Amino acid sequence: MPTAAIGLDINAIDPGEEKQISGLTWAKDGSWGNYFVTRVHAAKSVNLLKSLIYSDNIYFAQAALQIGAEAFEKESAKFGIGEALPIPYPFSKSQLSNSGIQNEILLADTGYGQGEVKMTTLHVALVYSALVNEGNIPRPLLLEDGKTKEPGIWKEQAMTPETAALLRKDLIQAVSSPDGVGHGAYIPGKSIAGKTGTAELKQSKDADGQENGWFVGFDADAPELLLSMMVEDVKGRGGSSVVTKKVKRIFQQVLKNAS
Repeated sequence: MPTAAIGLDINAIDPGEEKQISGLTWAKDGSWGNYFVTRVHAAKSVNLLKSLIYSDNIYFAQAALQIGAEAFEKESAKFGIGEALPIPYPFSKSQLSNSGIQNEILLADTGYGQGEVKMTTLHVALVYSALVNEGNIPRPLLLEDGKTKEPGIWKEQAMTPETAALLRKDLIQAVSSPDGVGHGAYIPGKSIAGKTGTAELKQSKDADGQENGWFVGFDADAPELLLSMMVEDVKGRGGSSVVTKKVKRIFQQVLKNAS
């Protein structure tokens, strides 16, 4: 999602543009050697909405290249990436890369959340919270830190209100669409919005590593609750669908208790 927000805000992404992508693998050109980006759905024509519905790695890899490494790193700082979270608990700092995005392959992988990207589930939740806060990221509160604090803003205008509104609308369809990888969290009559993801832990593309499934979601009509969940070792178990089912049960229980 941050790649989409950055691209929209700096006009590097046209949400209506249809990218023509063939097959399940893609490389920019021969300079990448044997390296390529993979995706799950072989949609020939993909725009921003479809890329979110299908969680299309190739679309976001291409978008990152359009944004460029310098702009990507600069704009990512608006989300607090690289900073310690402003609470007295030793969460690890998020990062885009180990020592800067120094080549196109790393930039492409960063665009869809792979490469050397690291984020805690809390930081991911904070980033997505901008979608329901007019583009602002609220300051997290640790209720047992012994201090009384008022709610406030941690990162103002991480994205524009217009970008937040567009992505919020698209992410509702990413869940409601039967073709969407997040459809497992769909609840009829509710506007659940969200995005799946899979984090691969391995040293090289050809290696056999652990896969962790992600889902971040919220009820766009009543966004008091936003869930960011990661389940370890989902390879061979259904991938991110393992997570969407768990998220759906939580939302159903919350909605039941609220009725």
